[in-house]
Amino acid sequence: MTTIDEQSRKWQGEGGPAEWTGAWDRTRELINTRANCFGENDSDRSQEDGISALATAIYITAREQRIEPAAVTREAVDRLLHRNPEGTVLDVVQRWEAHLENLGHDVDDKTDPVSARWQRLRYEHDRDGRNWDDSLARHGYSLTAISYVLSNHVGLAF
Repeated sequence: MTTIDEQSRKWQGEGGPAEWTGAWDRTRELINTRANCFGENDSDRSQEDGISALATAIYITAREQRIEPAAVTREAVDRLLHRNPEGTVLDVVQRWEAHLENLGHDVDDKTDPVSARWQRLRYEHDRDGRNWDDSLARHGYSLTAISYVLSNHVGLAF
């Protein structure tokens, strides 16, 4: 078993802008305070996606606001996740993708660690014959796994 810290370094990828590294450092700082809420199961994709989404939100905010990743607030992350009452999760996914493109990322570039991670987060787990009554079945966009990381159960303090 590897620790959540070790796993997150793998999810981060190598290279990328300084803010990407800083966003992951900040994310690790936050999740390590609540490491008991995260399993050490390498195959837990929801955990990977939720933590990756948090790092991506911190990255987008830090770059756009020209602030250090450590200065990104929970409110800023919540604003990125905000969905208008008539909006859909797809609207949020498309908005995040637009943010990344505006920051100069080709979201289809597998060699860019930010884009490579985004490709995973924009993936939609569709209804492909699974038993959707099973509460452990994944469905919807991977980005939505951030809801667990930001939940009261985890209780990240930022």
